[in-house]
Amino acid sequence: MTALNPVLFLLCGVSVSLTLKVVSKRGSVDGCTDWSVDYLKYRVLHGEPVRIKCALFYGYIRANYTQAQSIGLSLMWYRSSGLGHGDFEEPISFDGVRMSKEEDAIWFRPAELQDASLYSCVLRNSTFCMKVSMTLLVADNDTAGCYNSKLRYTEKGELGKSKDISCPDIQDYVQPGEKPQITWYKECNVQQWRSSVLQTADMLSIQEVKEDDIGNYTCELVFGGFQVRRTTYLSVTAPLTEEPPRILFPSENKLLTMDVQLGNMLNLTCRAFFGYSGDISPLVYWMKGEKFIEDMDQSRIRESEIKTVREHLGEQEVSITLTIDSLEEIDLGNYSCYAENGNGRRQANVQIGKRVELMYTVELAGGLGAILLLLALLLSVYKCYRIELLLCYRHHFGGEDTDGENKEYDAYLSYSKVELDQWGQELQEEERFALEILPDVLEKHYGYKLFIPDRDLIPTSTYIEDVSRCIDMSKRLIIVLTPSYVLRRGWSIFELESRLRNSLVSGDIKVILIECADLRGVINYQEVEELKQSIKCLSVVHWNGPQSNKPGSRFWKQLRYTMPYRRPQQTLTNHALDASEPGPFADLQTVSAISMATATSAALAPAHPELRPSLRSSYRSHSLARQKHSHYRCYDYELPFTAGGTLPPQHTYCNLPLTLMNGQRPVNNKTLRQHSLDEHHGNNAMLPLLPRETSISSVIW
Repeated sequence: MTALNPVLFLLCGVSVSLTLKVVSKRGSVDGCTDWSVDYLKYRVLHGEPVRIKCALFYGYIRANYTQAQSIGLSLMWYRSSGLGHGDFEEPISFDGVRMSKEEDAIWFRPAELQDASLYSCVLRNSTFCMKVSMTLLVADNDTAGCYNSKLRYTEKGELGKSKDISCPDIQDYVQPGEKPQITWYKECNVQQWRSSVLQTADMLSIQEVKEDDIGNYTCELVFGGFQVRRTTYLSVTAPLTEEPPRILFPSENKLLTMDVQLGNMLNLTCRAFFGYSGDISPLVYWMKGEKFIEDMDQSRIRESEIKTVREHLGEQEVSITLTIDSLEEIDLGNYSCYAENGNGRRQANVQIGKRVELMYTVELAGGLGAILLLLALLLSVYKCYRIELLLCYRHHFGGEDTDGENKEYDAYLSYSKVELDQWGQELQEEERFALEILPDVLEKHYGYKLFIPDRDLIPTSTYIEDVSRCIDMSKRLIIVLTPSYVLRRGWSIFELESRLRNSLVSGDIKVILIECADLRGVINYQEVEELKQSIKCLSVVHWNGPQSNKPGSRFWKQLRYTMPYRRPQQTLTNHALDASEPGPFADLQTVSAISMATATSAALAPAHPELRPSLRSSYRSHSLARQKHSHYRCYDYELPFTAGGTLPPQHTYCNLPLTLMNGQRPVNNKTLRQHSLDEHHGNNAMLPLLPRETSISSVIW
């Protein structure tokens, strides 16, 4: 009875230790309690010493080897024929040299490759039996290495934080109380450690982990003439995340809409990013509405396994694919991809709809493209032929111009004549254009009625008021802008006549400005800009020299568009004012040069016969000067005039009585002639105006 007390004591120890073990109790075989294989594995390189201790004394019973011997328990060792538990076991015979039994352990000095196996220790007597197995792994070094990757230990370090790497399982190779002499290697090479890496007795401390610290660390010490090495692989991870995962595709914030063809296969791939969250695996899955894919009845719909696309420092990008075979109408709808970790869950949605038939899409695109092409063509035609189109529309659909319908003249022509001593080739062209071509084309070819001051107005003391009144009776004001016009300040009359200036500023009369030359390099163009800014209703037309004289040129088309609309007449008449045509100066009559000469000769013949030769000589000189300075000189110009059209007769103005200048009509022509000859002129004959007198209007207009 007393011999059983130690066994009961051990059994009590076993019952207590059962709460401390992770492995399960296998059961009783032949009256022996078998604890299966211990979790601790012995790993050793070929040629290194190793000690295998009986695990019963280190976690299964509350007794050591000495106590077990004192109560009559014996320790026996067995080796399995393989690495599987339950294989045939045979007792171990120790030679005492390479393999020996020392108390509760077996020593291999050194271990050979054939030593790899399961080793079982059995503690028993006649009434008690207990058994446990241990694993021994023996392997050679990897090629050109000092370790075997299958026998490595593993550690993880967090980026930016400290990490200690120990030299594991070397207690059996260090004498108690002694400091081990350990050498550290990284990738089997001696390192010059940085200042933040500290080496202690059996520890390598990294104060701040960096990405470059990833690798294999080997500690080495010498025991009994043998080298003992332990290798640890250090992996570096990003700091632990506190954020939920992010879905990369489809977008979390935008609904992805897909139009698909029924009957086709559809693959939807969801990609998500997971920050480092320890050893927790990423979780990604698909749902349709509120149903998981695996819970759906259709076998055509399935999702793949979670695949790792890339991984860095513990952070992962993973993907999962949803596959639908032979898409049907019932498969259309909303699908959601979910990604979650311990910090939360994210969601992205995909809306699958039916694709519209391609035929209708092509027809719609073709029709829209044709409309856009036609619109672009019409815009191009309008841009290139805008004036022609507007003139054509006005010719067929436009009525008479209602703007100033009560005004007698279509336009007032303003031009500054050039002195004889200033003539040049360029000025001759401008003079010819302004004084002959422009009036003749507008009046004879297009039927407009112009008012030309040098032709239709007699200079008097009220000349400024007369000019303003004539402009008021004109629908347009044409200013032929030349360097001579600007230099002589032809618009200075605007400053003198406030009524005329106000009408231009307010837009009561529309102004057509014809630029005959590039004025920027000839004059101060700022004055021209000031003129343009002072006129409210202004149209600018450029005359580009003789090439613009052709009736079909763009110049005439632009000018016709700015002029009042007038339907072409079958018979064009001369619009110069004469005695038979009423006008703003109906009371004034012009006298032709031939009539004036005849009247003058008749008046002077009986009274002063001695003055006839001098008068004839003076008239001839004056006529020659007028021919050189007249508006209408002889030019070689081909113009399609209407048949029967003639140039207006040349007019020469004479010194009329002041009463006529002021618009006072005499009782009859006889009284006028008698009054003019006898009272105002006395014995002086009626003489033509001198050139310097007739140029007064040209200086201003």
